[in-house]
Amino acid sequence: MRTPRRYTKKDFPRFLALLHRRLDGPVTVIWDNYSSHISKHVKQYAQRQPWLTIIQLPSYAPELNPVELLWAHAKEKIANRAFRSIHELHRAAKSALHYIQRNPELLLGFLAGTGLELTPPASSP
Repeated sequence: MRTPRRYTKKDFPRFLALLHRRLDGPVTVIWDNYSSHISKHVKQYAQRQPWLTIIQLPSYAPELNPVELLWAHAKEKIANRAFRSIHELHRAAKSALHYIQRNPELLLGFLAGTGLELTPPASSP
């Protein structure tokens, strides 16, 4: 089994450019403090993009990270169960994530659950 490749500071500008092209409009990203997110390389790239707004989360604030709420919801769907194999666990986790994917109102709920303002700052394009 091949080990998945980790994303680096060089991947994120490419990802953001692809996202911008795909969405065909301004992009606002809420990022945690993963080392590649806060690298000089990524910050310099972001400063040159008028269409990009990056909102940096505080150093440790899982309650402000909507992904933490998503994982908590997904874990509820598979908690307190004994799995006979890693494959059974994998299927249950995949099913929980597909449920979230099919219910976009949950994603909005995860964002709202942070208590953060959901409108971009006035300085955003």
